Amino acid sequence: MSARTPDDGTVTIGPDAAEVTFRRPYATTPEDLWDAVTDPDRARRWLGALHGDLRQGGTYELRMGEDRPDADDVAHGEILLCEPPRVLELTWRFPGERESRVRATVEQDGEGALLVLRHTALDAAAARGYGGGWHVLLDQLDDHCAGRPVRAWDELYGERSARYADAG
Repeated sequence: MSARTPDDGTVTIGPDAAEVTFRRPYATTPEDLWDAVTDPDRARRWLGALHGDLRQGGTYELRMGEDRPDADDVAHGEILLCEPPRVLELTWRFPGERESRVRATVEQDGEGALLVLRHTALDAAAARGYGGGWHVLLDQLDDHCAGRPVRAWDELYGERSARYADAG
């Protein structure tokens, strides 16, 4: 297993559910970070095709692979809370998994911004998988915000996922 880094998330396994938490600093403003996460044109560059209405009570669909609603890697759900540019909370439904929740908060962090991402109500295996998955996506978000070419998922996932294989 790789040595832990400050960018690593934490997987917590409880008796009824598990969760993944990341606290990631970005060298940008909170407003720009919020925009990178919630603007469909920008999200497409690092996350996937984001469709829907990102306001409280709205729905979304995130196509992380092919931009097709019937693809195998499409998450969808409802927006539970949206307070730009600080808080986005949503239900997360992904094929073959139970419904979970994702909450992202953006804060000022010195001259930059801090993203706190919590993915809750997961089973243990899913939490370990999302540890590696979110780690890659947040690395890709960092590439995007820094103006670097966004590294490919396949380039990063193997090493990142190994960090969470025995987590919890």
